[in-house]
Amino acid sequence: MIAAFIACSTPYPVSFMISSTLAWFWWIARKNVSKVKINVSNVLSLDIKNPKVAAISKKIYIEFAKNIVDFFKNGIIPLEQFKKNIKLDGLDNLKKALENGKGAVIFTAHIGNFEWGAARIGAEGIKIWGVGLSRENRFLDSYFERNRKNKCLNTLNANKMLGVFRILKNNEVVAIPTDWDPVGNAKAYDFLGKKVMLPSGAVQIALASGAPLIPSFIIRDGKYHHHQIIYEPIDLTREGEKEKTIEKNMQTIINILEKQIKENIDQWVMFHDIWVKD
Repeated sequence: MIAAFIACSTPYPVSFMISSTLAWFWWIARKNVSKVKINVSNVLSLDIKNPKVAAISKKIYIEFAKNIVDFFKNGIIPLEQFKKNIKLDGLDNLKKALENGKGAVIFTAHIGNFEWGAARIGAEGIKIWGVGLSRENRFLDSYFERNRKNKCLNTLNANKMLGVFRILKNNEVVAIPTDWDPVGNAKAYDFLGKKVMLPSGAVQIALASGAPLIPSFIIRDGKYHHHQIIYEPIDLTREGEKEKTIEKNMQTIINILEKQIKENIDQWVMFHDIWVKD
């Protein structure tokens, strides 16, 4: 809450300077550094000791620090300014998908300010829920939910996903990061020539509900500006044996994730170990 107060009481240049400094201290303290380096080295097929791996990993820490500042400022940024800060392309793809009345499932990754990506859709008047984790501290958990709602984003607890079918039945949207599983239901899939543990929840929900499955990603394309793209729904395979159908559709998703993560590796704010050990 002290960090939130500082972020909200200082202009963006000062907030970013402070957060970037703290990110360097986080890096020096070696908090999750090995995991981030492994992610970068595996995606780029570089030795983990390659100087480029360290340089990109440091950028990831600074990028994440900027995301935190953005999040804290949710309550003080006017909605119209918020919309101007994020260029949104492909909104018609989502609106057209919602015409079937079954809602929509968006899959994304921890690239850029991914929470703002979902919030930007909500700012267009479309009710959207982002999958997130609850926190043990009830006050802090409540603060996170209120802060997201300040920018039109509702929170769906990752441990209570049954509510997703009510959301879709109401022709609303749920956004699910698909590059990490927070609840331990992931399976091993081929990813950039290696094995990673990925969740198939987005695919399973789309198959079970009949909702379209839509890729959407956001990147920071300037110090204070972002660019989000909502792509056309993917062509899901809905026939066949359940597990094989899930696996086939997951490969389609993985192909998209590989491209997005590789192209935006310095904004992939992934601090978890998702790789299957040899």
